Amino acid sequence: MNLLAESKHYIVYNEYETVILQIKQSQREIQIGDFYGNPQMAVISEDEAFCVMCGCGAILYYLREPFKEYEYHIQTEQWKEWGRSEKEVWIERIGCIRGKTVELITEYGQNIRMNVDDA
Repeated sequence: MNLLAESKHYIVYNEYETVILQIKQSQREIQIGDFYGNPQMAVISEDEAFCVMCGCGAILYYLREPFKEYEYHIQTEQWKEWGRSEKEVWIERIGCIRGKTVELITEYGQNIRMNVDDA
């Protein structure tokens, strides 16, 4: 187990390429991501509305019911993906989260700013 992020109500960790969300109160665990080459890092928003994970692309997972298990090639309102299809992008880190803006930094130093509502 490799701890990626922790907040008051959640823990995000990975085991190899799989990212797991643990809901502290119930101890429930849900797979919320899967990354080729392992995830690089994860950040939970200050208001605990979402979590962003990165590595080969990025996944934004909304921290709300029904807490669906992550699946490849599925479109859902539970998560959004960036840079994980034909044009894969290696995201080195999540620069910051301010409100609903997430800054992702690529392996080449490019900053990508995304609005959570537009993801």
